[in-house]
Amino acid sequence: MEMSAISCRGLSRRFGQRTALSDLTLEVPAGSVFGFLGPNGSGKTTTVRLLLGILRPTSGEVRVFGLDPIVDGERVRSQCSVVLDQVGLYERLTARQNLEFAARTARFPMSELGGRIDAALRRVELFDRRDDRVSGFSKGMRQKLGVARALLTEPRLLVLDEPTAGLDPENIVMLRELLLSLAQEGGRTIFLCTHLLDEAQKICTQVGILQQGHLLAVGEPGEIAGSRGPSVRMRVMRLTPEMTLDLPAGARMQRLEGDAWRCTLAREDDVEAVVAALVRAGVGVREVTPEGLSLEEAYLQVIGGERHA
Repeated sequence: MEMSAISCRGLSRRFGQRTALSDLTLEVPAGSVFGFLGPNGSGKTTTVRLLLGILRPTSGEVRVFGLDPIVDGERVRSQCSVVLDQVGLYERLTARQNLEFAARTARFPMSELGGRIDAALRRVELFDRRDDRVSGFSKGMRQKLGVARALLTEPRLLVLDEPTAGLDPENIVMLRELLLSLAQEGGRTIFLCTHLLDEAQKICTQVGILQQGHLLAVGEPGEIAGSRGPSVRMRVMRLTPEMTLDLPAGARMQRLEGDAWRCTLAREDDVEAVVAALVRAGVGVREVTPEGLSLEEAYLQVIGGERHA
């Protein structure tokens, strides 16, 4: 079995008195699409810098394809490419010229230069704009060109740090489709740092939820959503957030919109007890529909639970 692409054991990083990352233990399988989820300031970018050997851990250890990024930094970085939320490109150069500059910096053999650049531009559907200056590109096109530049080296690990930040919905969908296509090719590990849960659920094979430097949950998106317990969607009358309800242990009511509420349960068998508790409180129950949580809903529960712990 191939080794993990990323392995962290008790990984921590402090900046003075502030702890940016605390005791991170994580395995990212090679060939997977891993979503690193969390709000801004949760420690995602710090983790990326530790993976690449840009930062030295305060404690713990990290390995990328079995290599220590501090000891073997050049070997690690030669197998990785990074796409940031702000793609640094040369405005006065064309798309092709930007990639030519990046390729020459990476010291590719001249015989491979043209073929790699054309393949990368076709991969992100920018080949027809190859001779246009970047100054005329939208932010979505710039992000796609950043992905093309990252693919030039044919990396084993592609790291994307908030690649959809600042994009409009149309460009978010466009970039998601590109990442889905890259993921389906297989053989490459994608490490996606994002706070867009809908995108992560569609793309990722595994996700980890980070909050204030602490890893709160990790697993397949469906597993994380399922681990929060079964739930039902209810339409009720005369229920307000201020009412005290005698609900079964672990049951939790959440208002959605209008007369719609969601009840998260500890056990599926508790539905009848919840309905009975509502009726005793004078609440009219019009409809009860079983449902599963989305990754976004599970994420909010995980983050919210940590905040109120």
